[in-house]
Amino acid sequence: MITKQILGPWILVILLLAASCGGPSTAPVDENQALFPEKRFLQAQGSAKTQMEARRQALAELSAIFESRVSSHTISLARSSLGSDNVEQFEKIIESKIRIISSVQLKGARIGKVWQDETTGIYHALAILDRIDAGRNWSGDLEILDNKIRAEAAALAMLKGRLPRMASMNKILLLSLERHTIESRLMVINYPAVSDLDVDISRIMSDLAAIQTELRFYIDVTGVHGETVGNILSQTLTRNGILITRNPEEAHALVMGRVDVIPLNLDNPKVLFVRAFGNVQVIETGSKAVFAKISENIRKGHVDPDEAVHKSVMAISQIIADRLVSILGLSENHIKENIQ
Repeated sequence: MITKQILGPWILVILLLAASCGGPSTAPVDENQALFPEKRFLQAQGSAKTQMEARRQALAELSAIFESRVSSHTISLARSSLGSDNVEQFEKIIESKIRIISSVQLKGARIGKVWQDETTGIYHALAILDRIDAGRNWSGDLEILDNKIRAEAAALAMLKGRLPRMASMNKILLLSLERHTIESRLMVINYPAVSDLDVDISRIMSDLAAIQTELRFYIDVTGVHGETVGNILSQTLTRNGILITRNPEEAHALVMGRVDVIPLNLDNPKVLFVRAFGNVQVIETGSKAVFAKISENIRKGHVDPDEAVHKSVMAISQIIADRLVSILGLSENHIKENIQ
């Protein structure tokens, strides 16, 4: 007969073995990595007191990390494709436009998981981006941009005159930066970028630098508020790398126009409405050819008549400036709209 004294030690050993084999592991299990492996998903985490804020923080963190890497890669690609001399010529313009291009909504990002820490009550959210899905989408965008650059380069070869050629080359520059952004996105998610673009971007940018280095614009806008409008046009063109001269004899391009403000009778005793009309022509001084015509108008109102006029003049000035920048191929607005 087996006594309790003999069974006691063996029962203790058996219980210890069972505990070591069947109990929970002391090593933490990374559930997020199991659900969303890094090889397939780009990840970022956010934490907050509410579930909604944690989600927002996670998506913001993923976008910030992604945009930072994309911007860095894009600047490197621009330097290598444009050449060091050209990058130095357009450095401020290029970097500002790259920031705009890369800081767009990160399409495809989503929340993969939300959980709450039972001890602190804090919510955590995991934002993810599927590398394969995003890579397929951006590869298609890259092909579209290659085709646009080829088409613009073919059109450039047929153009005469400084302004038409400068406008075309500026469009190619923006398309090239947009293309580099797509390449950079693919690099960040480790997805192969396949492209057979055969356009010599560096040579085109050298030609653009040569034109913009010597090109001078003279601006003359008449009317009671012409000086205000002219100043806004000058400031906008200068920010975009266009040089302004006060001497029309030195100018290669003339921006000539007039702005008028007319009061409107809309039977509103409390608010005065006015309409501002702006008409501008851009003329090449050498050939005397009209490169562009801009005709815009806008209505504004205010209880103070002077403020109504001021608002209309400022608004029509910015509209004309934006149109002029777009015609010269310097606007990046289409990038913000089209690339997601």
